[in-house]
Amino acid sequence: MFVRVATSRQRGKTYRSVQICESWRDPARGGKPRTRIIAHVGQLDRIRPQDVDSIIQGLLRVFGRPSAKDTEVLEGKDFGHIYALEEIWKRVGLCEILSRHAAQSGHEFDLAGHVKLMVFNRLCDPCSKLSLLEWAQGVHVPGLDASKLEYHHLLRAMDWLLERKEEIEKEVALRMLTLFDGEPDLVFYDVTSSCFEGERSVGEEDLRRYGYSRDHRPERRQIVLGLVLSREGLPLAHHVFPGDRPDKKTVSEVVRDLRERFGIRRAVFVGDRGMLSEENLEAILDADFDYLMSLPLRHSKAARKLLEDLERKWKKGPEAREQFYLEEQEGGLRYAVAFDPQIARESRQSRQERLQKAQGFIESVLHRLGSRGRGRPLTPQGAFEQIHDYLRDRKLLRYFRLELTAKGLTVTADEEARRFENLIDGKLVVETSCGELGAEELILRYKELADIEQAFRTLKSSLKIRPVYHWTQRRIRAHVFLCVLALQVHRFMGTKLARSGLSVERSLERLKTVKAGTLRLQAQQVPYLTALTETHKELYEQLELPFPKVKDLSQGAL
Repeated sequence: MFVRVATSRQRGKTYRSVQICESWRDPARGGKPRTRIIAHVGQLDRIRPQDVDSIIQGLLRVFGRPSAKDTEVLEGKDFGHIYALEEIWKRVGLCEILSRHAAQSGHEFDLAGHVKLMVFNRLCDPCSKLSLLEWAQGVHVPGLDASKLEYHHLLRAMDWLLERKEEIEKEVALRMLTLFDGEPDLVFYDVTSSCFEGERSVGEEDLRRYGYSRDHRPERRQIVLGLVLSREGLPLAHHVFPGDRPDKKTVSEVVRDLRERFGIRRAVFVGDRGMLSEENLEAILDADFDYLMSLPLRHSKAARKLLEDLERKWKKGPEAREQFYLEEQEGGLRYAVAFDPQIARESRQSRQERLQKAQGFIESVLHRLGSRGRGRPLTPQGAFEQIHDYLRDRKLLRYFRLELTAKGLTVTADEEARRFENLIDGKLVVETSCGELGAEELILRYKELADIEQAFRTLKSSLKIRPVYHWTQRRIRAHVFLCVLALQVHRFMGTKLARSGLSVERSLERLKTVKAGTLRLQAQQVPYLTALTETHKELYEQLELPFPKVKDLSQGAL
């Protein structure tokens, strides 16, 4: 059925009338389409534009349909990003795992739902647990009545989560691995720190202690966080240590946990040389793990000898590309070396520019020693301190020799140090006990360790693991666990969005514009969902999720 304007001529005049028509097929004419008039509305020139709305509203009332005047938007909340997280929460198994454990707790409120809400908050708009109560008012979480959300339930849910940490973390990690058809044949481990504000209730057994700060805040107390990742970048386990625990004192505990709790019997443990001491390497090998670590080129005699022996074998022309070399030694020890000529040229050029600038500064200071000007004259001791501090702050001190004697100050270039820097430019040396992989594969696997650095950046920036608003030991540990659960969802989303070039943060921000809420239609209240744009549809497709529907607004529990 449709509306048309029919034109006719009578007695030299043209008339245009509005008709309601329908199409039908005439059996007598072989099913050909025809049109018949259902009703004549009237002449077009007698219907004023301002009357059109009144006619439409009248027709809606006649047939019992709600009109615009009978429709009122009662509420509208952000939903598109929550829907995506809800679906991923189910897909990675967190919904089933947490619900199953919560069912055994005997609590009267939804423990799993409160944990889910706190994880979603870290992914969408991380804030304190008190501020979360306000944030929940502006988002639509299926099954959540934000007006009944209570702060003490959030804290009790955190306590419950920590009590079940060993079992839940293991189940979630193994479920995540199955999604990628992966076996933990390669595990990456590294540590970072997270600092605290204030000194509230600091005791002798407190986790918050002074230590080596990776936040560059040595005046603040901190905790040390150890993170184990799979080769897909998925968090498998995390460990919270006191803030004064040295890196290398965390490894044996992590290796034991991987073997006993996760049942990993064979894997390559990838870590940094700073934490893989001889004692830790023994612990790794005793657990039947292999190890893969880089050697500090400036401090390793083995690496230096290897690079000097190989120096004439590398191709260094403008067209040369990255090259690899593998050396096997007695006892199963193997070294893989990578050389990238392009990186070497860039490093050398950058260093030369910095050295030339430093040389100019040194000459200007030395020139002032022999000249008289206004103010206090520059002494050799003063010149030494100025040059020393300048070179130290720019990490150039190793390239010069400063000698202060009774005869005065002399500054000369350290040619041996400069020659060695030219030797190590663009090179990477890794040591391993793994006898199955070639040089290129070993180098590639070690470079994947950089992925764990990205995980730490995500924890500290996007998920805002700090500042920590808790001060008791169990709440601090529970807060870290929530952040790691959020990181698992974040990393899963990142793998799906990798080809799009969009970050997880930008994707969630765009999906956030899909609104959900309630309309009043006459005397009824009905849910509604705003229409999806092409951008929304593309993001849901990249995440391999179905498009949200109105029925999804009520599915869920909290």
